[in-house]
Amino acid sequence: MNIIMDKEVARLLEKFRSGRITSEELQKLKSLMEITSDQELKDILMSEWDKFDHYSPLPDEKIEKLYEKMNIKEKEIRRNRISFKNYWMQIAASILFIIAGSLTVLTYMQNKTISSLAEQNVVIRSGDYGKSLVTLPDGTIVYLNAKSSLTYSQDFGRESRNVELSGEGFFEVKKDIKKRFTVKTGFMDITVLGTKFNVYAYQDKDIVEMSLVEGSVNIETVLPPYKNINVKPNEKVTYYKKTGELKHVSTSNESETAWMKKELVFRSETLENVLNCLSRKFGVTFNVEDKSLLDDIYTGTFDDENIESIMKVLKIHYNFNYKNEDGIITIQSNE
Repeated sequence: MNIIMDKEVARLLEKFRSGRITSEELQKLKSLMEITSDQELKDILMSEWDKFDHYSPLPDEKIEKLYEKMNIKEKEIRRNRISFKNYWMQIAASILFIIAGSLTVLTYMQNKTISSLAEQNVVIRSGDYGKSLVTLPDGTIVYLNAKSSLTYSQDFGRESRNVELSGEGFFEVKKDIKKRFTVKTGFMDITVLGTKFNVYAYQDKDIVEMSLVEGSVNIETVLPPYKNINVKPNEKVTYYKKTGELKHVSTSNESETAWMKKELVFRSETLENVLNCLSRKFGVTFNVEDKSLLDDIYTGTFDDENIESIMKVLKIHYNFNYKNEDGIITIQSNE
């Protein structure tokens, strides 16, 4: 063996001794030692042995077991017939036993760290006004409405695609036939492969609602009485928290997705529908003291992202007073 190969064996043994050797390097070390002469192996191992200050010799029975695992025949390990190279291979095997134990502990700790990270969650929160755009690791796009949050695990997409929604979100799910995408709301789970749909699930509201734009969706309630519904495009499912009732109806998706648009267009809509759209878009709650106002018809366009500006227009149109206290807008008759 030449000087370059001697240095390579020494280098690999040093990495082997420190526990930093890779599987490819270990295979290379094994191959080099097989073509090394007894004297060369002695010189190299003696040098490495001097560096190993804390070695404690292994009992004979453990060395025997090591050789059994290495498929070495019994006659090759009898002490009265052992070759000089095999004698030094015992020393290498002893080092291997100690290092292997260290690597096992290291691997265990690394796996524990990875598992711990996987259990941690990523939480995305939108602001009090407007909408936020989120792109998930699998390419799925989620638009979050005001005062909403989306939660998913660090290992999202590795084995499953599960998210939790609080508030309102519009989902454009990247199709993956092997991994279903599930939105959990605490009251019903929404499972798809790849589709577009809107979910309304504010914690302080009495309903949870899913409206489907395209594709197909499966709805499953998580509380008794358990129900399972397949939903088609232009249909929506509403879950009533107080009663557990599940309503499945047709929809144009106009009012459900109005919050996604910068411009709100109303053509002969009741004031009740107008306020519902504004409630979703801006994350506010309306309290109308004179319920007769809700049946009035309104036609108009709003392209303002400010709820106060819109309310001033409605105030003039309907001649009412209003006050906004922490997102709760009370409308009072001006009579």
